This record gives sequence, structure tokens and C-alpha cells, in this order.
Amino acid sequence: ALRKLHRAGICHNDLSKQQNWLRGRDGRAYLTDFQLASSFSRRSRLFRLLAYEDLRHLLKHKHRYLLEEMTPAEWKMRARKTPLSSWWLLTGKKIYHLATRGILGFVDQEGGGTRLAHDGPRIAECLKRYPGVQDAAVVLFYDRGGKHSLYAFVEGTEVLSERELREQLARNLRKVPPPEQIQISTALPRGQGGAIRTEMLQMIASNQLDQVEQLTRNDEERGIVARVVAERRNFADKF
Repeated sequence: ALRKLHRAGICHNDLSKQQNWLRGRDGRAYLTDFQLASSFSRRSRLFRLLAYEDLRHLLKHKHRYLLEEMTPAEWKMRARKTPLSSWWLLTGKKIYHLATRGILGFVDQEGGGTRLAHDGPRIAECLKRYPGVQDAAVVLFYDRGGKHSLYAFVEGTEVLSERELREQLARNLRKVPPPEQIQISTALPRGQGGAIRTEMLQMIASNQLDQVEQLTRNDEERGIVARVVAERRNFADKF
């Protein structure tokens, strides 16, 4: 799909977000969200730089989900940013965030809006400070009527209770609305680097269980995910 796009003289420029990659029912790859795309009549140096970044962002996702299939050339490309990308991270992105978040009050959080961006990290950090909590992650899900709601997954001991955690949030985050759902699990799925696999928790929170199964990598992870799925709290899309 990416090669076809580049052969047409188009660079997407926003493929770092995995939400912009879709898998169709026919098994083929599709791309969406061309808001930042650019079109070229010839393969100029700028075109080649942007096309390289498109490919490097694709490899970011391959690194996450198909680590064992990364080739030596892909590892090298994955680590080598273009000067354009380095400049954007150091200057352009900061200016963009200042304008959109500081001045306009707009937050681009992959559809999550300001609540996930502003309240989610504060809720997660507050939960982590409670005794017995090992880690926490907050994701978005759609409640009845398409409402944006927050779902907190908490990794901790079996003696933890939802009531205790809600009291912790009420004491320390009085002006922040609590998450609509809080689920406590003894273990949460993690990537090879040890970070919680929030993309998998997002799917569990949204009841996209067929996709969750496709992302599990081994029997140990399947066991962890099965327990989290069995204890999930959101059944809004079942009514």
C-alpha cells in the first residue's frame, strides 16, 4: 500500500500513528487520514526524504508487532532519522503543540480528545501512588451513545478494591472526573521492553476481542489477556 502511494507521488507524512493503518476484511492494508499528506510531480529530494520517513514509520510498527522478522537493513533504517525529522522533533513539533494546545486548546490524541490527553496521565499517576498498585494505564472507550469515556486498568495485588482506588482519586484529583471504569488485574500484557501494551487494553476496553487474539504472541501472554478479558467491565456495546 505504501509503495503504491509513493509511486503515485504522494507522501502520507503521518504514519507514525498506528490508527492511520487499517486492515480490511480482505486482508489488505489501507491508509487513512491524509490531512498532512503532500503531493509531488517529480521525485525531488524533499519527496525522497518524506518517503523515507513514511517507510521508517512503517518499520516502527513492524518493530512493535513483528520484531523477529526485522531485517538488518530495516534495523538500520529504523534507527536513522532524516535531518528533516530531527528538526521537526526539536523545533517544529514544539511550535505545533504550542499553537494547537496552548493557543487553540486543541489536542490531537488519536480521537481521544482533551480528556484522555489531560486527565488520563494524571489519573494513571495518582493510581500508581496507591499502596499495592504496581502499574496503571488509562485508555479511551466509547460508552453508550458514543460518549468518550475513560477506562483505567490497574495492575496490583488481589486485595485491592475499586472502592479504595476511587477514594484515592477523589482525595487527590478533586477537579478531575474519575474514569467510568476501573479494572484491577494481577497482571497486564506487556511488550518486549516491559511497557504495558495499551493498544491491546484499548481493544479490550472497546470489546474488540477478535483483534486482541491476533495480537497475542505466546501462551503466557494469551493467559494474561484471557484473564483481563474475562474480568472486563465494559459491556455497553452488547445492549
